[in-house]
Formats: sequence, structure tokens, C-alpha cells
Amino acid sequence: MKKLTSARYLAMVGMLGALLGFWSATRTWITVDVAASSVQIPQIVIDGAKAAGSVTAVCVVVLAGSLALLIAGKVARYIIAALSLLAGVAAIAAGAGALGDPQAVAATAVAEATGLAQNAGDYTVTAWPVMAIIAGALMALQAVLVFVFARQWPTKASKYDRQAAKNATAAKDPSSRSIANWEQLSAGEDPTSEAK
Repeated sequence: MKKLTSARYLAMVGMLGALLGFWSATRTWITVDVAASSVQIPQIVIDGAKAAGSVTAVCVVVLAGSLALLIAGKVARYIIAALSLLAGVAAIAAGAGALGDPQAVAATAVAEATGLAQNAGDYTVTAWPVMAIIAGALMALQAVLVFVFARQWPTKASKYDRQAAKNATAAKDPSSRSIANWEQLSAGEDPTSEAK
């Protein structure tokens, strides 16, 4: 159970959600067969990027956040989780919007293709908005699990931290001393002037 709640595993959950979201955004979400008029208009195909451009954007955020989760400190983990939660909700809302009201989602693309503000037609929704909802659910799940388990993860010490610098001891072996002497020479100091 501890392995399933580790930062690495939860980062993979977020990356999986983001990649599914990217994939769904490149697929066809809605097809529109415009009602016959004096001018024959071919079938209008609307992909996820046109139907819900926000899906691609939030997937970029979650992908970057998932990678950053592996090196993030205590506070940054919760910020990443909050962003992932918002991104997951946005992806779910975009997919649900396409399923619930495809005519509103496709209105801009239909208007560009036909030149009319409103146009009757047959709107068909594919399964890809459902994939965007699943992707959003994975992103939100990652966020919730990070909120719950992040406090149990060990913190990574940096060699540049003040405490780590205080705890660092001078090397006692002769090769390290000779390297220190060379560094003193490079700095323009005389290493022989110090008492040994």
C-alpha cells in the first residue's frame, strides 16, 4: 500500500490522466451533418482541441506538475495537488459540456463552416469526450491522493540548504586536503602559510 501512495506512483497517475487528455483532444468529438440547403455543405468534424481547448491546456499543467511532484518540497506538493484538482475538474466539465450540449460546443465551428450564426443539423457525439472525463477523473484522483499522503513522504535534503551546510564536516583524507590546497592556490592564497 505504501508503494501505491508514493510520490512516484501518484506522479504516474497524473501523467496517465494528462496523456489520456491529450489523446482525447486530438480525436473527433462531434460531427455535424448540416441540414440541406441550396448549397451542399460537407460534414463538419470538430476535434477535442476545437470543442474544448481547455483540455489541452490543463493537461500541460498536470503533466508538468506530475514531473515536479517528484522533486517538490512540502508546500509545493500541496500547490501541485490544488492545480491538478482544478485541472481535473476543468477536463471533466469540458467533456460533460460536449456530451450535454454538443450544439453549443460546436457553434463556432459550424458558424465558420456555414457562415450562419445558427444552423440546423444532426449533431453526433463520439466517445472521446468520455475519455476526457476519465482523464479529468484521474487528474482529480491524483490531487486528492497527494493531499492525503504527501505529509508521509520524506523530504529531500539539498546540499544548498543551511542545515546541510552546517552539518557538513571537513574531509579528513589527504587527497581532499590536497584538492583544498589547489583550490586555495586558484584563489590566490598560499596554503603553506596556515598552520597544519
